[in-house]
Amino acid sequence: MIVRRRTWLYRLAGQCFPQTISFADRVTAAMARRHLRSTVGNPLELWARSRDDARSFHL
Repeated sequence: MIVRRRTWLYRLAGQCFPQTISFADRVTAAMARRHLRSTVGNPLELWARSRDDARSFHL
């Protein structure tokens, strides 16, 4: 199953904490990774987040 999400968390090499990236449309992991490589660098880890997961961070 291919996961498409608007919000992704990623961590670059040497970073302790993940960063968030959001897209206007839902994208796959390959599309998110391609965008990250062209903007900030190659992500070491990449996680998909659903809208419900993102809410739990702000409680």
